[in-house]
Order: sequence, then structure tokens, then C-alpha cells
Amino acid sequence: MTVVYYMQVAFMDATIELVNILKKHVQLHVLIELTPSGRNTSVIEVDHLPDDKTLVKPEQVLSPRSYQGLKPYFEGVASVHFVIHPHKTGLSYSTLNASFKVWKYIKQFRPDIIHFETFSLRAIGMLLYLRSFKNVCLTIHDPVPHSGEDTWKISLPRTFFFNMPVKKKFLFYSDFAKAQFEQYYKDHAPNKTVLKMSPYSFLRRLVPDGEDKKKYILFFGRLSPYKGVDDLLNAMPDVFREFPDEQLIIAGKRYYGFDMDEELLNKYKNNITLIEKHIPNEELATLIQHAKFIVCPYKDATQSGVLMTAFGLNTPVIATNVGSFPEFIDHNVNGLLVPPSDPEKLAEGIRFALRNEHYKTLAQNISHLTEDEMWNRNTEILLHAYAS
Repeated sequence: MTVVYYMQVAFMDATIELVNILKKHVQLHVLIELTPSGRNTSVIEVDHLPDDKTLVKPEQVLSPRSYQGLKPYFEGVASVHFVIHPHKTGLSYSTLNASFKVWKYIKQFRPDIIHFETFSLRAIGMLLYLRSFKNVCLTIHDPVPHSGEDTWKISLPRTFFFNMPVKKKFLFYSDFAKAQFEQYYKDHAPNKTVLKMSPYSFLRRLVPDGEDKKKYILFFGRLSPYKGVDDLLNAMPDVFREFPDEQLIIAGKRYYGFDMDEELLNKYKNNITLIEKHIPNEELATLIQHAKFIVCPYKDATQSGVLMTAFGLNTPVIATNVGSFPEFIDHNVNGLLVPPSDPEKLAEGIRFALRNEHYKTLAQNISHLTEDEMWNRNTEILLHAYAS
């Protein structure tokens, strides 16, 4: 079976784990959409985008250390290319031209399946050619846009891809995402499959040897309205009253237009550190390694790459009881669940984890013994979806 796997860099932390096993079972051709804003996201680092090429091999565009980190995942793949979109606009002549070049490239394989690991405005040009192929799979990460992030740039590709006149199958990473899709898109009832997310192993190889002292509470990821950073900040004064020397690190890039409580940040500047930038992989691995636990105070969620990254580094998570968090967090076993949009309950959960270093007990219950089995199981499910 020949499969073309088309992905975006934003979701590579999840998809490279699947690619790493899927490549053993199919003739796999990987295409990774790369834009100016995606040069340093997820697990890749790119110094510059070439202006005169559309399909570029990884070693030609990735930084040396980024390429070395990803090389084991790409070895054994039939082909892997980055699809370069140098134009900042999501829909333009250059993006349509890139789609045409991609179509010319993949049609020579006569693939049995084209699998889109989500899709963007730039991928709309691919719709002109998909009727030439037999089957299309669509992985839907977020059936409904997160609060504060619903724009036409998200809704327009969904409208086109969900209604394209080809045989298609929808894939999800949680039961919650599947149920949410069924609720909002009742016309697409058949052909749905769930692949359960599993811990990510990529950052584990980047953890430095030596000291493993747990030093702080950590929030990492995009600073966006739905992430509940405001609830976290409002919860921390209660935490600091009981643990006056406790430290919180908030690390990530701010979503455009998102405001934070600067007065509170200044008041607790000795307790709260804001690292407002893209966090390189090595730095992120170190941050997680030295964290007592991760906090995900999301107001809404589907599934969480932050959760799987934390579990991959044996770090427990305190999360709100939204989305698929309850599918993966066993309360007071490998993490804690608290109500959303409730700083008081969030503070209670954080204090509970800190008392008598209870977070260490939670960490002991995160097991990686079945991690490979989980990804192998997902591959079996995916192969069955392809075959059917």
C-alpha cells in the first residue's frame, strides 16, 4: 500500500511518532507544509526558507541539530519533503502554484491513500486534484475552534475539506473529539476512527544528563485565551500564601491580541517568571525535566500535545476537567483534574500536589512500559482504516 502523508509542522510532535511506526508497514511518502510563521514551531528549527523551491529535503532546510533529532524518524520512509510556502498570505497565487507542484509530484506514486494530518488555508489548492485519487483520510485535531481563535482562516478550509466530493474517512485522537465532530457535523456520520494519543518520545532524547532536581511549577505552550493563563495567575496568590517561596514559570509565545494581568505579574515578580518566546526543543526538554508538574488550566480543549509531551518526560499534569483530559488523566493517580474557570479550585489542586511533595507520587504512576504498544495499536487501527 502506498500512502502520502501530508502534515503541518504545528502537529509534528504527534505525527512523527505515528510516522515512525507506519513507515514499517506501507510505502510512505511524507510531505510537511512549512510557512514563514512555522519556521520555529513544534519540533523543528529552520534558519531560512528557500525562495526558489517548493519541495525541499529535510537536510536542506532544517538546522543541523534539528535534522539530527528528526533523522531517526525519517529513516526508512520512502520519501520526505518540506512543502515551502514563502508567502505570508494563506491563500495566494504562490500557494496555488505550490499545490500544483505537489500534485505533480505525488501523482507519480499513484497512492492508495492521501492522508491529511489536519489542513490549512494553504492546502485548499490541493482540492483541485484530489478527485484523481481513490481515498482521502482527514485527521481532525479540533472539530470546533478554540475560544478566541475562531476565524475565517480556520472555518473556510473546514468547509471545503469536509464537503469535498471524494471518498473520505475522518480520524480523531480522542473520543471527545469524535463526539464533538458528530455533534457539529451530523451529515458526516459514517467513516470515523479514533486513534488514542500516546506519550511523545521526541524530547526525551534531548534531556541533559545529570541533575534532576524539581524546582518549579510550569505552564508551557501558546499563550492564548482558551489556555486559562488568567485563571492560573488568579490562583497563584493562594498558592504563594501557603508556599511563599514557590516558583511558577510561564513559557511560550503570546497569541495575537491576548492580554495578561501585568499588575499581578509585577506584584509576584520574585515568584513568577514569564518566558515569552518560542522555546527551542533543548530548552523545553530541560524546563519540563526540572518541573515538579505541569499546569493546563484550559477553559476548553480537545486533546493536548502538552499533556503527551509531559507524560513522555514522566512529569505529572494538573488539568481542568475539559475535553479529553479525563480520558488520559486518572485523577490523583497520574495527575489531578480540577473544574475549569475556577481559580480557587485550581489553587487547591496545586497546593495539594505540593504538600509533602505529592507530585512525586503522581510521577511514579506514569508508565512508559506500554508506550510502544500504544503507538503500534494506533498503527493497526490506522492500517485498518486505510484498508477499509
